[in-house]
Amino acid sequence: MSDEFEKAYHREKAARLEAEKLLEDSSRELYFKNRELEAANENLKRNQQQLVQQEKMASVGFLASGIAHEINNPLGYSLSNMTVLKEYADDLAVMMKALDTATDLDTVRDTIVDDNIQHILADLPDLLAESIHGLESVKQIVSDLRAFARSGEDSAATANLNEILQTTLNVLKGQIKHRYPVETHLGVLPPVTCMAGKLSQVFANIIINATQAMPDGGKVYIETRADGDHVIVEISDDGPGIPEAHLTEVFSPFFTTKPVGEGTGLGLAICYAIITEDHRGSLSVTNGAGRGVGANFKITIPLC
Repeated sequence: MSDEFEKAYHREKAARLEAEKLLEDSSRELYFKNRELEAANENLKRNQQQLVQQEKMASVGFLASGIAHEINNPLGYSLSNMTVLKEYADDLAVMMKALDTATDLDTVRDTIVDDNIQHILADLPDLLAESIHGLESVKQIVSDLRAFARSGEDSAATANLNEILQTTLNVLKGQIKHRYPVETHLGVLPPVTCMAGKLSQVFANIIINATQAMPDGGKVYIETRADGDHVIVEISDDGPGIPEAHLTEVFSPFFTTKPVGEGTGLGLAICYAIITEDHRGSLSVTNGAGRGVGANFKITIPLC
C-alpha cells in the first residue's frame, strides 16, 4: 500500500512539475509575444503618423504655386517701393547738401522747387503704407502656412473653429480664389477643445477635393453652427457629387477614383480618423444636402 502511495505521490509531483514548466514556458512565450505586439503597435503608430504628415505635405505641395504667387505679389510691390524710397533718399541727400551751401533765401527756395521736394513729401506716406501692408500680408501668409503645416504632434487646446477655417482659407486663397469663390456662412460658435493643426488639414483636404471635382470652376460653400453640445461644419460644392456606389467607400484607406499617380486614397481616410478618433466626432458625406448641389461633407465635433 505504501508503494502505491509513493508511486502516486511521485506521479502527482511529476505532473505538477510538468504543469509548472508548461506554465512557465507559456508565460515566457506570452511575455515575448506581448513585447512583439507592443513593438508592432509602436511601429504602426509611427507609420500612421508618417502617412498623416505625408498627406499633409502633399496638400502643401499642391498649394505651393498659389502660395508663391500670394507671397511674390506683395513682396514685388514692396521691393519696388523700397527702390523708389532709396531714390527719394538720394535726392533728399543732394538737396540737403545744396541747402548747406546756399547763401540766401532765394537759393533755398529755388533748390526746393527744382528738386520737387513737395512731390517726394506727398508720395512718402503712400509708399510707406503700401509697403507695410505688403510685408504684413507676407507675414500673415507665412504664419498661416506654418499653422497649417506644423508637426502632426498636435496637442489639444481650446480654439474657435471659425478661426481655424479662416486660417485654412488664407492658405488656400492663392490656389482657389479666382476659379472657386468660397461662400461662407459662419455662425457664432463656442470654443472647442481640439487639435487645430489636424482640423486645418481636414478642412483643406475637403475643400481641395471640392475644387478638383469642379474642373470648369464652381463655388464652395462653408457653413458653421452650434448644436447643443456640438459644433457642426458643413462643406459643399457645385460639382457633380459622389456616385451613390462610392458614398460608403470614400473614407476607406486607399480608395480613390483619381488616375494612378494622382491620388493615394489616404486623404479622406486620414480625415475620418482625425475627426472620429482624435476628436470623438463624426464625419459623413451626402449629395445635395448642403447649400451646393454636389457633395456635402458634415463634420460634427463635441465641445469637450
